[in-house]
Amino acid sequence: MFEPMLKTIGPDIYAWIGANGDSNAGAVLLPDGLLAIDAQQSPEQGRCFRAAIESVAGRRVTQLIDTHLHLDHTAGNAMFDDVPIIAHRKTLQLMRDYVGSSPNDRWQITDNDDKFRLFFGSNARELVPPGDPLEDWFMTRMNRPGIESIELVGPTETFDEHMAFARANGALHANYCGPAHCDGDLVLHLPHERIVFLGDLLFVGRYPWLGDCDLDGWIALLKRVLSLDAEIVVPGHGDVGTRKDVAAFRDLLMALREAVLRAVEAGSSEEAAVREVQVPAYAAMPRYHEWRAPNVRAVYRYLKRG
Repeated sequence: MFEPMLKTIGPDIYAWIGANGDSNAGAVLLPDGLLAIDAQQSPEQGRCFRAAIESVAGRRVTQLIDTHLHLDHTAGNAMFDDVPIIAHRKTLQLMRDYVGSSPNDRWQITDNDDKFRLFFGSNARELVPPGDPLEDWFMTRMNRPGIESIELVGPTETFDEHMAFARANGALHANYCGPAHCDGDLVLHLPHERIVFLGDLLFVGRYPWLGDCDLDGWIALLKRVLSLDAEIVVPGHGDVGTRKDVAAFRDLLMALREAVLRAVEAGSSEEAAVREVQVPAYAAMPRYHEWRAPNVRAVYRYLKRG
């Protein structure tokens, strides 16, 4: 068990590592102040994160960018509603699609099905239906103290493919490369410092939740990340890593895809695949046993659609 920690990973560049594998965030100093990267999974955590980066940097946050829509990275947006909140266009559109339109793109999220979609993807209820043995685990997690009701504040500025943020040592580049872990995922690249923030495109030291991912798009995007000149990589969950961690995570996704594909090609039913498919090389990772079955189900359906 450990508390969140703030790490300096480059000149005026910071990574906020969530407690016990919870969501990460970050910050980069721009000429006019701090760009915060993601906002944490509750207002209280968002407040603590903002106070920490402003204290260490000695500058105020002037912008926030969301790497994707999921609530473990955006539920703290309300603590940044005094500055522009930036995201890919599809991040805002998915929020609207999941919970409907709302004045000024602000929502009060209390319904568990709405939370499930916003935390874990549009198909979360299909992967963990009512009565599933895993349901209690998810319901408890989504209703921890401080997030029983969530005021979700949507992005106030969006873009389509690329956005650059000027810095003295060269711009920070925010790039959209297509559907992957979800739609709207951003890769934030600082070429001069050889640093990349990946949000939930990367998990380090923990088995991922796949949800409604585009698995082939995700694998292809990680291959693109490996082509970048980058040494330091900040994941959405887990400690700061390197290119080796990106390659290892790509290999995990490929191993799971291959294991489920063998079941599909052998004519196994979905339920048989859920019972039987294992990726033993990753069985010791946290969350493997909790998330193995819904992940197999998600990949099976993804491959059958393809």
